[in-house]
Amino acid sequence: MKTKEIQEQVTNKLTSLIDSGTNPFQQCWKGVRENGLPYNLKRKEAYKGTNVPILLMQDVPCNAWVSYKEAQALGGHVKSGTTATAYVVFWKFLKKKDKKTGEEKTIPFLKRSAVFNALRDCEGLEHLVEGMKPEEILPSEPETALQDYVDREGITLCHGGNRAYYQPSKDLVQMPHEQAFFSRDQYQGVLAHELIHSTGIEKRLNRKGLTEKAAFGSANYAFEELVAEFGACITCAMIGVEPDWDNSAAYLEGWSSKLKENPSWAVSASGQAGKATNFILGIDGGASPQTLNQFNP
Repeated sequence: MKTKEIQEQVTNKLTSLIDSGTNPFQQCWKGVRENGLPYNLKRKEAYKGTNVPILLMQDVPCNAWVSYKEAQALGGHVKSGTTATAYVVFWKFLKKKDKKTGEEKTIPFLKRSAVFNALRDCEGLEHLVEGMKPEEILPSEPETALQDYVDREGITLCHGGNRAYYQPSKDLVQMPHEQAFFSRDQYQGVLAHELIHSTGIEKRLNRKGLTEKAAFGSANYAFEELVAEFGACITCAMIGVEPDWDNSAAYLEGWSSKLKENPSWAVSASGQAGKATNFILGIDGGASPQTLNQFNP
């Protein structure tokens, strides 16, 4: 399957949720809060990047996943007649010589692999899923998890006024006072969104939406907002905060329209969001599910 086709499949999943009236960002948040982050049961390793929201959009009883062969290797099997409804994606790099110049070029392309939920789609793996549940760990105070990042990176956090925004030139997050929000969680959710933006400057993760001029309404601006939406919902889920889901239908329809116009965005933005979340929480990209789930109450 070609890269473009895989990107379109991921985008279609996202836009179909929006078009059916489901908030995909809330769906991702709910998946993490109920079952932790998705992980591979055989490798005992959490998925990262694009695969996190892809798997969180599935309606499943747990977040443990395996390939067909991995289920067999673990002593179980995929249930007879089960068809894969989820795929993980990953980049491969093909080296090819330019016929005219003779120079060797590296061409990235997406591949996909079918995965099955260890409880919904498989039999004989139940005891392994139970064994992977993280120990009971007290939740981190939400403000501590976010404040630790602010302190570590030397970001200026100011309060006042009625707008929330990140100013890259000053590495500054401006927030209304917490009392201006309906709840503490709503305040933390907006703060998480702005802090995701802060990860994009050159000295951190170097995203175009922050390092290049991005006028309001431009493609770069919209893409960066999508990164922040995905990143904030996953960050909030991991630190025990429920953001404000009172998004208007017009707002969500706007995202559906943008994603249909730009099929590559869903894969790219969700991948960037995963990196931003890990950066804020100080998590290594290959962390185990137990390590990642330490943020869950």
